[in-house]
Parts: sequence; structure tokens; C-alpha cells
Amino acid sequence: MKRITGLLFTIVVCGLFVASCHSGRDDEGVGRDSGAASKPISQAVTGFQEQYPVFSVAETAYDFDTIYAGDVVEHDFRFKNTGSKPLIIKNVSSTCGCTVPSFPKEPVKPGAESILKVVFNSAGKSGNQVKPIFVTANTMPDHFQLKITAEVLPKKP
Repeated sequence: MKRITGLLFTIVVCGLFVASCHSGRDDEGVGRDSGAASKPISQAVTGFQEQYPVFSVAETAYDFDTIYAGDVVEHDFRFKNTGSKPLIIKNVSSTCGCTVPSFPKEPVKPGAESILKVVFNSAGKSGNQVKPIFVTANTMPDHFQLKITAEVLPKKP
């Protein structure tokens, strides 16, 4: 029985790992020039802006459009703390080693702006790519997601 349970657990974990670097594409809300006004990721429920920092970002998704396999591209998600308390980003991660985020380690003061940089290495990738970026901060809710997408074509001849 233990052997079957262990085998099932291993299969599920491997399946989740493979699915985490999927190549599906979800274009909803994705655009190079969204033109949208800065919007808070944290829900502005009554009183939250007074009690918590608020991660406000103009775009929650970015589309690199068409790139070639092997290209390394990057995007800066510019954000502002529109709350009344210092914003502390605790962790930023992605589902795949091909997507590397970097973020400010120091608190972002109320009213201050900063950058969350994401570097995507398309080596070994092809087709539509959708990569989530998971952010954990001292906001309410304390975790949220950004996203990058790209159409990766074969290497240039």
C-alpha cells in the first residue's frame, strides 16, 4: 500500500512540474501598451488603504510579442505604493527557471515608486509561452500574480 501511495504521489508531483512550464496562451488583459490607468493589485476594501500598503501597477501582464528561441528579454513592472504603510515584498517567484524576477529588498515607502524586473530566457522554448510571476507582500491579500507572454519562433537562420 505504501508503495502504491508513493508512486501516485510521485506521478502527481511530476505532472504538476511538467504543467508548470506549459505553453498555453491566455491573451486576456495582455498587451504591449495597455493604456490602463494604474490599478491596485490589493483590493481597496474600506479601510485597507489605511491599514495596509497597496501595490498599484499600470499593467498586470506584458506581451513580448514575437521573439526567437534563445532570445533573452526583460520587462520592468513599474509599481507604486498607494497605501499608507511601507510596502515590503517578501518573495517573487515563477514556475520555471526560464523566468527570473528581481524585486526591491528594501521597503517601498507610501507614495514611492519602484520596479519589479522580469527576465525571460526563451532558450529551448517554442510556440505560445505564458509565464506567471507570483508576488508575496505585506498587502491585503498578501499574494497576487503578474504575467508575461511571448510567441517564440525557431532560431533565426
